[in-house]
Amino acid sequence: MTSNISRLAIDNSNLLDTGIGDGGVTNNEIDKLSPRLDDLRKRIQSWLKDDKATFLNLPNTTDLAFIKNKGQKIASNYVRTIVFGIGGSSLGGEMLVRTLGDTKPRNSVAFYDNVDPSTLVELEEVEWHETMLLVISKSGNTAETLSQFLSILPVLEHQLGSNNIADHVIVITENKDGALYHLAQDLEISIVEHPPIGGRFSVLSVVGLLPAYVGGVDIDGVMEGARAMAQRCALNEMQQNPAFHNGAAQYLHSMRNRTISVVMPYADNLRFVVNWFRQLWAESLGKVDKKGVNHGLTPTEAHGVTDQHSQLQLLLEGPDDKLVTFLSDPGFRYLGRRIPMRYQNIPAIKPLAGHTIGELFISELKATRKTLSRRGRPNRTLELRERDAYALGELIILIEMETVVVAELMGIDAFNQPAVEESKILTRQYLSELDNV
Repeated sequence: MTSNISRLAIDNSNLLDTGIGDGGVTNNEIDKLSPRLDDLRKRIQSWLKDDKATFLNLPNTTDLAFIKNKGQKIASNYVRTIVFGIGGSSLGGEMLVRTLGDTKPRNSVAFYDNVDPSTLVELEEVEWHETMLLVISKSGNTAETLSQFLSILPVLEHQLGSNNIADHVIVITENKDGALYHLAQDLEISIVEHPPIGGRFSVLSVVGLLPAYVGGVDIDGVMEGARAMAQRCALNEMQQNPAFHNGAAQYLHSMRNRTISVVMPYADNLRFVVNWFRQLWAESLGKVDKKGVNHGLTPTEAHGVTDQHSQLQLLLEGPDDKLVTFLSDPGFRYLGRRIPMRYQNIPAIKPLAGHTIGELFISELKATRKTLSRRGRPNRTLELRERDAYALGELIILIEMETVVVAELMGIDAFNQPAVEESKILTRQYLSELDNV
């Protein structure tokens, strides 16, 4: 039986004409797009029922018992876990850990998603006897991840001895012909199978959930929320399906040249949601359709309230080419110390006196949202309480499905990324040229 509980509040009234006047789209316009999603409706039903993993049925097919068993052994036997990966191999897991994980973990989890040598030098000082390393690459041929692992391998061998490396490394990959798979076999390292879905859609699999569980995340709660939202996103009616309604509205705004998607979290820990979203939105929607038309919505971040003092002027009076999504925690109103009354005779302090920092925080969000709406600038608000695993699970599926809906309306494939291969080829070419210098 499907739960009808929702802990994610979705307010998209300021995307519509009823909320912001002529700057908004109409429900009638949204409904007219419905026939263009008929093929997607069929695929959604197939994804949910498929025995093989799809991003939409991961909440039902992911083996949580395996993840918990593996994660408990890591958390019990090591004081830290380090994750090597890039893009979808890292961003989802880091989002879960930084948003929901233990604030004082017994086993810290650190993510290295770049090959900046000035950062990777930190790994030289790691005490590897008390560390677990997760190496994640779907293809097994990701140059950056292979370089991370191979560059630190001599350090592991020196500290642990060649015969003990397997006790401190787990590889997650899908491709049995990939270099990472062969390395793991040669070093007798345990291999965990990556599901047959794209990395940026893999957060609700072992890729994201294993480091999350080690970091203290309630992965059961995440998956419960994800399952509930997956069912809501399978509804046929445009007005009842939040992904269809929100995705269609965002597509219509893009047709009005609002092609910049600003995500503005009013909560510091929700910034990691934006990091995950940016890859999902950019790699899924930046495509050329069959007619040779370039599509794409550019994801960017503005951080509430900090960026009210750096970007808000642009959002209010700059080009009308943006749509803002606010992420907030309504519970912040009750958090933070209260500002003393004793200086209320000072004009600038009088409106602050007696209020909590949380009340100021929420009031600033309301003010930003209202000023945008008064100017006809489209915006919406997604509210989830801090550290609510169920709500974050809902949010993950909602955003993934919105991405697929927008791609469908654009006439592109949300799941491929053909253009990035050229950069990979050139990287290998430039490396070979260095051999001749």
